[in-house]
Amino acid sequence: MRLVNLAVNVGAIAVCLATTLALQLPQLNQRLVGQTLESDRKAVKQEEARLQLLSRLPPKGLGFNNMIANFAFVSFLQYFGDDEARVDHKTGFGLSPKYFEVIVDRNPRFLNIYIYLSTSVSMFAAAPRKAIALYSKGLESLSPEQEPYAYTVWRRKATDELLFLGDAEAARKSYLKAAEWVERAKFGADAISETKYVAQWSRESAAWLSEKRDLRSAQIAAWKLVLSTAIDKKTLQNIAIEIDKLGMELTVGEDGKIDIVPKKSS
Repeated sequence: MRLVNLAVNVGAIAVCLATTLALQLPQLNQRLVGQTLESDRKAVKQEEARLQLLSRLPPKGLGFNNMIANFAFVSFLQYFGDDEARVDHKTGFGLSPKYFEVIVDRNPRFLNIYIYLSTSVSMFAAAPRKAIALYSKGLESLSPEQEPYAYTVWRRKATDELLFLGDAEAARKSYLKAAEWVERAKFGADAISETKYVAQWSRESAAWLSEKRDLRSAQIAAWKLVLSTAIDKKTLQNIAIEIDKLGMELTVGEDGKIDIVPKKSS
């Protein structure tokens, strides 16, 4: 029976991976003949379907989880780097969180991906809450003893909690965990120089946040930075929801430029 189940699961993985690759071919062919607004919109739908297939593969992946995570990451790089589709044709970066859901689920110890997660999900997709949830999920599988630089994930989480959500207490706790992890880690002779000071920096940041701070100005500045890269309707909606909590709103000037301004009193 175990052999039958094994064969069924391997077959399911093979079918799903074959399907995702088959779905990739139209997109690759499209790049050879040129892109249009319609073809890029279609490619986004195909990519979303492909990511759904990957997310439905068996949780343990029968040993293929690293391969699945690598495939998703390479696909993400192609997606994120396609300026013509993302920017010129305004399809945006809304799929970024979905890529990282697959990657973090399949290989949370793939430490380098958290650098891209911070930029692509928090900033370009305007979804810092999703990024923070993914950090938290990944940290459950990380340890400083096994991955000495895992403290960097706590620091990135703290930055998003501080700048985008204004959650001083959550950021303070994340900075303290970063300090704890860097002190537990064992670095080799080739360790980067910041490892000598990052525990101190993190504790200083936590101490600064332990006092009552007005983070509103920093939040508004962070969301203005996100707005500067926003090009699609969904991202603008995400920004509008978050800045509404700060008493701000989006406005369109006579020149068509979108800005963040205080809400008009009714």
